[in-house]
Amino acid sequence: MYTVKTAYVEFSKPGYWRFWFRFFFVFVALFMLTLSFPHPHVPDLPGWIAPFFEKIVKWVGDDLLRLKQPYTGKLISDSTGLYIHLLVLAVLSFIAAVVWGLIERKRNDYRVLSYWFRVVMSYYLAFNLLVYGFNKIFKWQFYLPEPNTLFTTMGNTYRDLLYWSTMGTSHSYNMFLGIVEVLAALLLFFRKTRLLGALFAMGIMLNIVMVNFSFDISVKVYSCFLLLLSVLIVAPDARRLYYFFIKNVPTGIRPSPAAKTATQKRIYFAVKLLVIAWMFWSVLTQYIRSGNYNDDNYSRPVFHGAYDVPVFVMNGDTLSPVITDQQRWRRVFIHRRGYLIVQSMNEEMQDYYFNADTITHQWKIHNTLTGVESALKYEQRDKNVLLLKGLLGKDSVTLQLNKIDLNKLPVMQKEFNWTID
Repeated sequence: MYTVKTAYVEFSKPGYWRFWFRFFFVFVALFMLTLSFPHPHVPDLPGWIAPFFEKIVKWVGDDLLRLKQPYTGKLISDSTGLYIHLLVLAVLSFIAAVVWGLIERKRNDYRVLSYWFRVVMSYYLAFNLLVYGFNKIFKWQFYLPEPNTLFTTMGNTYRDLLYWSTMGTSHSYNMFLGIVEVLAALLLFFRKTRLLGALFAMGIMLNIVMVNFSFDISVKVYSCFLLLLSVLIVAPDARRLYYFFIKNVPTGIRPSPAAKTATQKRIYFAVKLLVIAWMFWSVLTQYIRSGNYNDDNYSRPVFHGAYDVPVFVMNGDTLSPVITDQQRWRRVFIHRRGYLIVQSMNEEMQDYYFNADTITHQWKIHNTLTGVESALKYEQRDKNVLLLKGLLGKDSVTLQLNKIDLNKLPVMQKEFNWTID
């Protein structure tokens, strides 16, 4: 048995290690400073800087790459402009790394700078993990499927919505994922557990990246960046991990290059606690203010749900439920975001902006395609039956709506079986 005391990369040797450190240092810094990550309690510095880089993106896309088709030049999730921006950042980082190396030829190593670089990356990654972790724990990210989604056939559902909806049906799995992400964030905050936290984060982010690519979820670039951060945090210890797990050789303790006096340590510890406390406060205040700690049970708008339409009278004629009829409504869905969705007999769906006036007892709907506004008087026969009357465009209609108990649908059952019997 022997110990490999220097089985970690210190970026002290000349050559490609130091070059790649400079490259990724500049690339990560520029990415953090230019891609907006809006949060109620975080100054949106990238939102101020992004417009400058968007002009560069527009010039590169139009004049250098000569893109013919219209594209989005904004630095938003998975836009063409964002991919061009990545190319611009890579070129700028390469140039900066070369110039930096020429200026600092005599510098021996980047141990201290590398240490603080890892600290910043760790805190940035940890904050993101806290945001997404608590979003899962409190069921804000993967929420219960909306009524119209529950009645859309699998074949007519896009893969991203299908994944989102499936995840939304399980509270326990969301809790598990959220707790793991929060745990990884906590481990990243402290030097002694940072490597373990980064390894956790790497596994988490690799899975998320694969989900985003496999189900076409439009956070591909940002999730890849968070995966890159976890890899960069682990990278200096890659050799130690190799010796420990593959060679079965103990590697010793990795010393901290950022030596501090007793006073400096106390100040550093106090600042660390303040930053961590601020992150938790910043993330958790939205749940505290809303009182929504489990979105499955949070109150929904009035009339929210799904309704069958057993009676549909148009201009005095009662329309039979013929499956080829595009005019007759089959079901009505009230979405929590202020939409009324109509499913016709042939399964096609039409969206309307929706507002319920409980004083005048009217449903006010706005056709998103034609711009026509309609008002239907409603009468609540009982808690599960509504009668609607009024003009729908130029047609007079009378409808009976029977509310569907969504909790009785198979996908909404909370059943669990240990056996197949």
